[in-house]
Amino acid sequence: MFDVLKDILIVSESGKVIASKITNPQIEDQLFGMLITAVSSYAQEITHQDLNCLEFSNLRFDIKKKNGFLFLVSSSRQIKHKKVLRILEHIIELFFQRYPTDELNNWDGSINIFHDLEDYITKTRDELIIELIFKKKTPVQ
Repeated sequence: MFDVLKDILIVSESGKVIASKITNPQIEDQLFGMLITAVSSYAQEITHQDLNCLEFSNLRFDIKKKNGFLFLVSSSRQIKHKKVLRILEHIIELFFQRYPTDELNNWDGSINIFHDLEDYITKTRDELIIELIFKKKTPVQ
């Protein structure tokens, strides 16, 4: 019931995957992260806009760039898009609470500082969904 997101990926500007929760074991997260970064860069070059969504017959990838990081979540197209976008925003908020911008400004590019981020995302995913559904009850804009 609460399984809204299929995958979560956080990628640095350089294409390094710093955290991932990918449900398909056949998908290599680093290759997928580089692919998404390349497609995003290509879309920016051609359209002068950030890539924010890729849709397939039954799957949607929502993408948001913020402060040099690309955040990607996937979900079934049957899930309400606004719900997924709220969850994505909350994941971004959690990320920058845990790693403040001033700390990231001095980041040397090593992913070692993010060593526990995957566990953090995995543990909070269901709690996040429960919170969004039952506790916040914010009006959809």
